[in-house]
Amino acid sequence: MAKRILIDGFVKPGFEHVLETFRSNLSSGLERGGSFAAYYRGQMVVHVWGGYSDLDSRQPWKKDTLSCFFSSTKAVCAFVIAHLVDRGHLDYNERVSKYWPEFAQNGKENITLEQLVSLQAGLVTLDDYKLSEVRDDPKGLEKKLAAQKPFWNPGEAFGYHPVTFALYLDQVVSHADPKHRNIAQYFKEEIANPFDIEFYIGLPKHLHYRAARVVLTRKMDMEQFAKTFKGDLNIFMETAKNPKDFRDVRRVNDPDCAELPVGSTHGFGGADAMAKFCGILANGGEHEGQFLLSRELIKRFEKPIVKGYDINYGLDHWWSLGTTLFGVKEGNGPVKFIFGHGGFGGQWIGVDTHYKVGYAYTTGFCDPTASYSGVADQRLESLYHAIYDCIRRIENVIMPRTNYFLYSEYEKATNAKNKL
Repeated sequence: MAKRILIDGFVKPGFEHVLETFRSNLSSGLERGGSFAAYYRGQMVVHVWGGYSDLDSRQPWKKDTLSCFFSSTKAVCAFVIAHLVDRGHLDYNERVSKYWPEFAQNGKENITLEQLVSLQAGLVTLDDYKLSEVRDDPKGLEKKLAAQKPFWNPGEAFGYHPVTFALYLDQVVSHADPKHRNIAQYFKEEIANPFDIEFYIGLPKHLHYRAARVVLTRKMDMEQFAKTFKGDLNIFMETAKNPKDFRDVRRVNDPDCAELPVGSTHGFGGADAMAKFCGILANGGEHEGQFLLSRELIKRFEKPIVKGYDINYGLDHWWSLGTTLFGVKEGNGPVKFIFGHGGFGGQWIGVDTHYKVGYAYTTGFCDPTASYSGVADQRLESLYHAIYDCIRRIENVIMPRTNYFLYSEYEKATNAKNKL
């Protein structure tokens, strides 16, 4: 008997290869439950979903399934900051303490907003905290954030901020916003609602029945991880201690945890919502007469600020204004950048202003190896190549295309070329 493949969705003519790739991933067992979507030149061209949102109960993935994007949510928060910059409420060159005076203590007096969003502030964790304090003791958490001493001299290194990234941005938003909203409220009222994007920073409990269950596809090989680790082990171990109530990502399966408005990790939505969001940015920041961000500010996200292995997790990337970048070279042309952010286990959202495409992938079947080892997630990578095969065919582009997903790949290629 043939294996039943649970798959549904929509593809515009010319993008059938994406559907075929997604179907192949499901039939081979590579994909067990997830969704992929893309917007091209302002229009949805792909939204496919399949497999299970909860394998134990045999609950199929549906069009309206809400999935946790984990750290991809950081990019959403970075764009909230950009939204405030665009409207004159923030300036990347200003010190954070201009907006939040209590921040100016324990060596943080001169940290600029640009340094904070580009991971240079050294605020990778707090000495002792719980994630639930976001809801249960926000004033106490604010004091801890303000008092924290950086783990290195700000501006002298950069390192991944797994949870504290958006905790700090949340404070910046609430202090700079004339209405003093937190980052989740600001995103909902200024971006999600006006642009009809169903994405939640903190999943309301009454919607938890739509959430995909998070499971791990394998255990992290810590021995192999240690062999290839490029960060500072002491800083990494300090980061791993906190928050004390979120040491296992599967905690988001608990509605009490999922509802926390944490912009670093707790973004819930569908691939279609995030693809629409990214598609608007890729198409110049305008959608149906409304402007999300100015073209000038969007272009700033394509300019690397720091690059190489970060001092905390040892991730090998370019970083911009709160987003990661990877380089693409076609023919003999210059390297151009796609910006976005990955999320634990395989999630990704991406913005490509050159081809005017925004895309997103999400799954509940999380592979920790893909998140931290520098090895690309095969599910995402196959869909990435499929969408660009379709677009390049439509635009009649025949030049060879080279992707530099890691900064070290680009550095190696550049050094080899210089030796010729």
